[in-house]
Amino acid sequence: MKMKLLILLIFLTGAVAANAQTYIISKTVNIFGDTVETYTDQSGKKLATVTHSTNIFGDKIKSMTGPNGEKIQSQKTSTGIFGDKIVAVYDGKGMSKATIKTTTDIFGDKTSRITDADGQVISSVKKSTDIFGDETIAVNDGNGQPKMAIKTSTDIFGDETKNITGVNREKIGSIKKSTDIFGNKTVSILDGNGSRAATIKTSTDIFGEETKDVTGSSGERIGSVKKSKDIFGNENITIRNSNGQKTATIKTSIDVFGNEKKIIADQNGKQLLSIKKVNDIFGNTTTSVNSEEKPELLKLFMKLLLESEDY
Repeated sequence: MKMKLLILLIFLTGAVAANAQTYIISKTVNIFGDTVETYTDQSGKKLATVTHSTNIFGDKIKSMTGPNGEKIQSQKTSTGIFGDKIVAVYDGKGMSKATIKTTTDIFGDKTSRITDADGQVISSVKKSTDIFGDETIAVNDGNGQPKMAIKTSTDIFGDETKNITGVNREKIGSIKKSTDIFGNKTVSILDGNGSRAATIKTSTDIFGEETKDVTGSSGERIGSVKKSKDIFGNENITIRNSNGQKTATIKTSIDVFGNEKKIIADQNGKQLLSIKKVNDIFGNTTTSVNSEEKPELLKLFMKLLLESEDY
């Protein structure tokens, strides 16, 4: 997810700053078995700390503190006596911000209810499967009124279709995934009238290189993403625009010690960002982020790094 957001960030970058900036993320395990992630800037100043721990009841707790140790936010994931999963989010003072409770009924349908600090239901999401194996995800507001629904079905050829409907069950759009006889995958995005809005076709050549071609409503080319590997096993991702011109590249390499490095460059080969992940013999991990981008874009990137994947 974060890698996709990083690619989006590259597209949003129109210019670069002259001074490089470096951020470091260190991941260690303390004597209590907690995993601690420490975020620092190029001068070694601490920006934030995220601690992942488990209490005596088996509840998973994620706590974020600021540069001076002040509490910013925490999240607790627990399981009730009936198997219900509860995710509670608290502010820096330990006051509840939101709670997500997921229950499963006797038919195997799952319902997640989101409540605010006062315990009022904000919205709910129900996932169910009918007798034909079709899955429906229904999103309702706090009063139980429908907001939207996504129904996923698979035909006899194995092609998958997601139909999206709105408040009044009107069709908003659909997404169809299919595979041809050559193994090429196509994702077609249609509007509410069934007209094509965009298509993403994924193909793999005889060398194992994967290309995603994105086209618009009239079949016009929007862009492409090509993934390949060199003779050393390094992975290269090349992003091109509608004219076939290279706009960015992402190269991922792993050295003999298992350390990973990603280099993001612009259309001229100028390095925009590098991310290096180093593992020591104790299992601790240090990730260094070096960028030539504008400070405000680096703040956005750090926000992506600090973003909780559980929210």
